[in-house]
Amino acid sequence: MAANGNPTVRRRRLGAELRRLRLARGLTSTQVAERLLISQPKISHLENGRRAIKPRDVRDLCALYQVTDPQLIHSLMQMAAEADRQGWWVAWARYRTPSTSAWRRQPLLSAHTSPWWSPACCKRPPTRPRSSRNDPSGHP
Repeated sequence: MAANGNPTVRRRRLGAELRRLRLARGLTSTQVAERLLISQPKISHLENGRRAIKPRDVRDLCALYQVTDPQLIHSLMQMAAEADRQGWWVAWARYRTPSTSAWRRQPLLSAHTSPWWSPACCKRPPTRPRSSRNDPSGHP
């Protein structure tokens, strides 16, 4: 499972397929939850990819949705088994240097990156008010 709990593409894809099957049967998530003796938010989280789904849950949902195609059931079970597989980048985490770790910990916005602030080098220099040509002081 991803360390930060964000849904992976595999989970979202599996959840979308399960939602499609549920809607094809004309069932609401509340009805499914009641029949499987689980909570309605669990169904919602499974379909939105916010929660890992076990192959057992896929089996129960397929039975409830009356899915009879063995190839589709196998495909969904395979997706559930692979849904928590970590991405390739996890293996490379040990090669992170302190500089990249520090960069990732920095906040997205700091006090100096507000939309109303600009660095001094980008500001226009102050201008003197123009003197009129008839100015007796003789300044240009």
